[in-house]
Amino acid sequence: MTAAEAKRAISGPLIPVITNLKPDLSVDFDAIAYNVRYVVERGIRYGQGALLAVGAGGDFPSLSLAERKAVARTIVEAAAGEAPVIVGAQDTNPATSVEIAHYAEEIGAFGIQLSPTYYYEPSDDDVLRLYRLVHDSTRRIAIMAYNTWWHSYNFPLEVIERLCELERIVSLKWSTPDGGTSYMQGVARFCDRLAMVDNQGFEVLNHMLGGTGFVTHLATVWPEHDVALFQTMQAGQYQAALEDVKQVNWPWGDFRGKIWKRSGGESNVVKAALELVGRPGGPNRPPTRSLDAEEREELRLLLKQIGVPHVGG
Repeated sequence: MTAAEAKRAISGPLIPVITNLKPDLSVDFDAIAYNVRYVVERGIRYGQGALLAVGAGGDFPSLSLAERKAVARTIVEAAAGEAPVIVGAQDTNPATSVEIAHYAEEIGAFGIQLSPTYYYEPSDDDVLRLYRLVHDSTRRIAIMAYNTWWHSYNFPLEVIERLCELERIVSLKWSTPDGGTSYMQGVARFCDRLAMVDNQGFEVLNHMLGGTGFVTHLATVWPEHDVALFQTMQAGQYQAALEDVKQVNWPWGDFRGKIWKRSGGESNVVKAALELVGRPGGPNRPPTRSLDAEEREELRLLLKQIGVPHVGG
């Protein structure tokens, strides 16, 4: 796969697909498939969107390996080849990452997302060994490297240079602790060789510097908005895109950040928002809690304020 092919595929909104649960906290595969078809039919497709299966936004730390595989298959099948699916393969155990990578190839996923191992702080050489192991253990799967600096390892640019030597590492999901010069240097340095996906809330800056995509939970609820935002950036209308982000994406992100401090996990706000627009959301596995009545009402008012359609009670 060439860099150009990867950049065409991994572009636009990257949606972390949530893992819907039934009241008994088992996985609700029908709800997952419904939500995937909803966003695909509203513009999340090759060239202007991609899907991330069983990432942190899909609550993978609370899923068994069997559940991670089953959810990934559900998402790939629901996408039906219309949108690229990237399967989260990060784990504390490299053998698990390899197993998930093999499975992603088997079910026809476009790629995998792989961060350095965590809990034990890895060295630069540990990180390089991990990526070589997964790369050399697979045959065709595209690999998106993921800089999870909050887990104690922050990619030095020199290590990314080494990763670029592996032909199927074609993308980098990028943020930095300072969110400043090092972020911009990374995008500018690697945008010709990797599909640079913003994970910092700098979607406009990333695009201006040559990046291709941006992580968004809002697109799960309102895919049309973030597809239109991407198209605005593609047209070079960056001031209009920035104003849109300020009015819509930032307030949404601020609310998610506030709730995150009250209960860890990434999908409880998204699930509540989906229910408020009449789509499947569902409960959360402990210790993450669902929004209470006051938080839910605050979210309802926010969704109406930023223009999300079909918001009910």
